[in-house]
Amino acid sequence: MLISSITLGLWHFANAAWIQSKAYAATFLIKDAWLETLERGTINKPWSWSDTWPVAELLVPSIGMSEIVLSGDNGSSLAFGPGLSYSGASLDDTGVKLISAHRDTHFNKLQNININDAIFIKTPESIKQYKVKDIGIVDSQTYSIDKDIAGYDLILSTCYPFASISTGGTERFIVGAVEL
Repeated sequence: MLISSITLGLWHFANAAWIQSKAYAATFLIKDAWLETLERGTINKPWSWSDTWPVAELLVPSIGMSEIVLSGDNGSSLAFGPGLSYSGASLDDTGVKLISAHRDTHFNKLQNININDAIFIKTPESIKQYKVKDIGIVDSQTYSIDKDIAGYDLILSTCYPFASISTGGTERFIVGAVEL
């Protein structure tokens, strides 16, 4: 009984260490792919079988946020960083750009953002500046964004509340910003 408990404990520890190691390595691979994207202006996947790639850098100096934004906001993208939603406008188009991330990792600092804070989006082609216009909490089952007429140029979204230990809630913390 003791040996099986120790074996099971070691297996769980090794599994957790493996997941953490992959996440740690992914951070460096994504950063390298982003730097290559900036240098060459081409799509660069962080690893060959990746279904996402870096498209921008999101900077919010007032809260010390600097995150590489990935293409798409599905689960496999959001595991590694904020994702640019395909349901919003692309970064170089007019319309609302939608970026989301997990509240307990990449967008945890978002809880400290304030009205009028500056947000910068850096792509290989440009650096655009936005100003926070609204901050709110919405129910994702009743709130929807029309990417063409929402009144914002950028929306950052994450689950809410930030300190919740449960997952799957419907509340979202929304930051609406306009381009300057």
